[in-house]
Amino acid sequence: MQADDLKKELVALIETTNDEELLSLLREDMVFYGRLPGSDVTDNLSDEQLNDLKLLAEEMDEKETHTLVEFKNATQQWRTR
Repeated sequence: MQADDLKKELVALIETTNDEELLSLLREDMVFYGRLPGSDVTDNLSDEQLNDLKLLAEEMDEKETHTLVEFKNATQQWRTR
């Protein structure tokens, strides 16, 4: 896809949403990535941080996770008065 076509598509998507959180996230990403041409978001991470990131990326998707229903059931006691 050409850059001009992609810009038009993004503008059209932006014009059709009123979700302030979504627009804010998009803005933050654009500002962050726009000022780092040719760099990687991991460039300033320490070796320990890179190791942690690598370990997280290699974890099984289902490791120690709970469904929303399980979470709600487990936390029900804190949501009552």
